[in-house]
Amino acid sequence: MKLPERLTTYLRGSGIALALSDTSEDAPLVLVNDAFCDLTGYSEEDVLHHNCRFLQGERTTEDMRRPLHQFVHGVGQDNGRFPILNYRKDGTVFHNYVFMSRLRNSEDEVKYILASQFDMTSALQRAKITSNDEQLRHALSDVEQIGREYGLAMMGSAKLLADSVAMMARLSFSDS
Repeated sequence: MKLPERLTTYLRGSGIALALSDTSEDAPLVLVNDAFCDLTGYSEEDVLHHNCRFLQGERTTEDMRRPLHQFVHGVGQDNGRFPILNYRKDGTVFHNYVFMSRLRNSEDEVKYILASQFDMTSALQRAKITSNDEQLRHALSDVEQIGREYGLAMMGSAKLLADSVAMMARLSFSDS
């Protein structure tokens, strides 16, 4: 089945990483856009006619894979969101949040699966920094309390230290 020109034009022009797979055989990719190639490091020629499993790697778990596999094989609703650990062509890991939709023809048969990918690595790292900041503040507050018990006056040093460490972490994160 030939893709409608308007759909092809729209998908190719989108700034969101998009991939379209055929539901025949092993759900091979029939179209990816430039944003997908930029995100994954693969060229269109590298990926067409392959299932997106090539993005998975040794740290991609079965618990991450299963929901995507089920969706591709028709289980569940026609739209889904799936977090999965993926690998770029150069081997770097990224936390991919995949949104998938089944596209049906006029006979209500699923013909394609449209997937959009979002790199959530930075957001997850920021969440870890925030969590780490909170743990550090708590630990330093405990240290400040212990210091008071031994007559050591820290006078707000714990908060200042925690804020400084958090700022350094954010700055080093934004530089990478």
